[in-house]
Amino acid sequence: MKKLLELALDAHGGLTRWSQLTAVTADLSVTGALWQIKGQAGALQQIRIEAEVRRQQLTTHFHGQDKRTTFTPDSVTLQSEGGRLLQSRANPRSSFAGQVLNSPWDELHVAYFSSYALWTYLTVPFFIRFLVLKRKSCQRGTKMERLGDLCV
Repeated sequence: MKKLLELALDAHGGLTRWSQLTAVTADLSVTGALWQIKGQAGALQQIRIEAEVRRQQLTTHFHGQDKRTTFTPDSVTLQSEGGRLLQSRANPRSSFAGQVLNSPWDELHVAYFSSYALWTYLTVPFFIRFLVLKRKSCQRGTKMERLGDLCV
């Protein structure tokens, strides 16, 4: 496993690069059948994402739409690019309770699901190494930072 982790880290610039990064930015479009099933076809066309690499936060900017979403594990917000709050949802994971495949999603469902996935995709090699390093210094039963139920 150690060799696989080192390979993944090296592919992403290595541990030295990880130490220098604070965020990852990407311009992309996310498509697929899921968005149509959920009534959100085209919702993630021409977006710019900014993922924090040391904490679970991702901001999505929607080109030409004067809106952005911000995701953390505890909340999702929809704002104008100027910062005016349009919608918000605390504990967004709970909004998926009782849903089935064809249950429709609103913009905040899309924001939570896509942001959670994209943050993970972009940061996982670094995040795993960070957990390994932090876990060594963590005392049982303490939390230096909230990331699920892990003491990191």
